[in-house]
Amino acid sequence: MALAACGGGGEPTSFTPEVEDNFVNSCVDSATTGATPAEESDAERICGCMYNELKQRMSFEEFKAADESLREGDQMSADLSATLQAAASACT
Repeated sequence: MALAACGGGGEPTSFTPEVEDNFVNSCVDSATTGATPAEESDAERICGCMYNELKQRMSFEEFKAADESLREGDQMSADLSATLQAAASACT
């Protein structure tokens, strides 16, 4: 799952409504396609929760670095994997 935090014009430097919209929209798109797609309403709820959990668990710099790393197809670190799993557990 890509974090999809950034997009558009200038690079954001903090958690903003635009960052949240980009994250949630990308997350919902990913969750509602594929072999076992989720209902869009469930995906919106879980993705919004995930954003809030990640915002509490990592700095914006960590969030942005993780997003860039995942977009480039880099291997996820054990710390990032644990953070994502903890956030997902809190939201499902």
